[in-house]
Amino acid sequence: MQLSVTESELAGLETSRFWRRSRNQIKEKKDWNAALWALLFLGPNLILFLIFTAYPVGYGLYISLYNYSILKPKEWVGLENYDTFIHDPKTPDLIWRSIYYAVGTTIPVVVLPLIVAVLLSNAGVATRPLRMIYILPIVTSPVAAAAVWKWLYAKDFGLINYGLSLVGVSPVDWLYSLRWSMPAVILMSIWLLIPFNIILYTAGLQEVPGDLYDAAAVDGASSFQQFRSVTVPMITPTIFFVFLITMINVLVGAFDVINVLTQGGPLQSTNVLIYDIYKNAFENFRMGYASAQAYALFLAVLIITLINWVLQKRWVHYS
Repeated sequence: MQLSVTESELAGLETSRFWRRSRNQIKEKKDWNAALWALLFLGPNLILFLIFTAYPVGYGLYISLYNYSILKPKEWVGLENYDTFIHDPKTPDLIWRSIYYAVGTTIPVVVLPLIVAVLLSNAGVATRPLRMIYILPIVTSPVAAAAVWKWLYAKDFGLINYGLSLVGVSPVDWLYSLRWSMPAVILMSIWLLIPFNIILYTAGLQEVPGDLYDAAAVDGASSFQQFRSVTVPMITPTIFFVFLITMINVLVGAFDVINVLTQGGPLQSTNVLIYDIYKNAFENFRMGYASAQAYALFLAVLIITLINWVLQKRWVHYS
């Protein structure tokens, strides 16, 4: 009798194992089917990413180790291009101009859109029309916008100098002045980048509970106090995100504006690192050196991003 029970239990155990194994096989088959469907939909984008992003990035690193000018065969130089960039007498000035442009553009583009977004959220019936006006630069090509701003900056017939002449100020040669060329480029970049950040801040403001403002008003807080003590702390994640993407965009996206407005002049006064990379690669045909510059810029952006990512724990509040 005992042997019969044992055999019965063994038979039940084998049956349980069979069904469990069958279920696992069915689950694995479903997982494979899901993976195949995901690959089917992601495949085209993945192929484009590999061809137009991953491969150029990897090839750029490869080229940075060679002396390559397109017109001649590649010559292995190792880290010589990086060493040349570090010890080039022009590099400190190039880095300083890049920092000047980045800081001068990033701070206003982070602060001003927040103020505009708060004002627009309290504009009543005029909110939608005003938002449409502020968002217009987004649908404008940076090259076309820069061409218009170049006309505005013209010394003899530009609207900016015309407006200054009405208040008795002498015309300024904005784009050909060592003093004013970089501020002119920064001003145009601010105008171009502000609208997108307004959209981001508007979305962040909509997530702030209205009860907090009601409680602050009951406690006698003014509008400015509500903005400082309620609005800003509640949207610090949005501020952090806006700061990061603006900084990256400014450091690597200034080429089109500078190329149309000043071409790096006068006397290199607006030549920042991203534009110098273009000149070395496609005007001087120093592909290896330009690739080394590009990776130096990538490393700088990565370090700044990581530092900000660590520091965000001190001031960003995630609810």
